[in-house]
Amino acid sequence: MSTPWNSLYCPSEDAGAIAHSLQDSLTALGYQPYNPFGAMPGKMYAQTVRLFVAPPADGWTRIIGAPDDGQFSALSQLFACLYIQLDGAEGRIEVYQNGQHGEIADVLTPYLRAGIVADDLRDASKAPRPMSDSGNVIPFSMYEPPPEKSSGLPFTVLPDDIQSMAGGVDKGAAEKMFNRLTGQLMKKVGGDSDAARSLIAGESPADWNSEGGKRIQAVMNCLNIPANWREPDFIALRDAYPLHERRRRNPNARLYPGDETLMAKVPDALTYLPVYGGRN
Repeated sequence: MSTPWNSLYCPSEDAGAIAHSLQDSLTALGYQPYNPFGAMPGKMYAQTVRLFVAPPADGWTRIIGAPDDGQFSALSQLFACLYIQLDGAEGRIEVYQNGQHGEIADVLTPYLRAGIVADDLRDASKAPRPMSDSGNVIPFSMYEPPPEKSSGLPFTVLPDDIQSMAGGVDKGAAEKMFNRLTGQLMKKVGGDSDAARSLIAGESPADWNSEGGKRIQAVMNCLNIPANWREPDFIALRDAYPLHERRRRNPNARLYPGDETLMAKVPDALTYLPVYGGRN
C-alpha cells in the first residue's frame, strides 16, 4: 500500500501564526483539537487531520501532512500556499492566495530561483490530462478522484495469507484476538486509526521516479524553497515525535528495539509544532 506524501509550503517564517491559523480553521470545520503524544492516549476519531509545522528556513515554512481542503481558504488569506501531494505515482500541485485557488505562475513568480522565469514554472507544473479506458481525454469537469478509504479497522485489513490461516479458527474468537491486538496498536499510535491501518498493511513510499514525482521535483527546482524540502516525511516524523516526547518527559524512559533508529531519523522532532484535529 502506498502512503501519500503531502506537504504545504508558505513563504513566511511565522510558524506560530501558521500553526494558529491551521488550528483555528480545523475548529471552524468541526474538528476537535487533540494531542496523541500525551502520557495517556487521546480520544479516537473517525476522521483526523494530522499536521506538523516545521521550523522556518530561508523564508519558508513547511507544513507536513495532509490538510483538510477547507483549510486552504483560511490560511491563504494570510500567506500564499503551495500544496504538494504524491500518492504513488500521482502528483497533485495546487496554489492558493487570498482565499482562492490560483494559477501557479501568477502566485509564485516572486519566489523563483535566479535565472528561472514564469514560463519555466508554468511548464514544469503541467500534467497530462486523465484518459478514459478508450483512450479519450476526460474533461476535468467530469473527472472524479477515487473515494476516500474508510477509517475503521476491520479484520479484512490483514493480508490475504494471514486471513487464510484463520480459515480453520472460530471467526468470533479470531476477531476478538484481532481487536485486542489492534487495541494495543491504537495506543501505540495515539488512537490514530489511519496510522494503525498503515502499520498493519505495510507502508511503501511515494514513487519520486514516477511522472508525478518528477513533475513535482521540476516545480520545486524552479522555486527558492530550501533544498531539503522533502525531509522529513510524515511517517518518519510521526514515529519519531512520540519517542522524543517520552524521553523529554522521562529521560530514563525505556527504549525498545528500533526506537533509537526512529529517533535518529528526526533528531529535532520536538522543534516541530503538531496540529491534530478529529471529528466523528
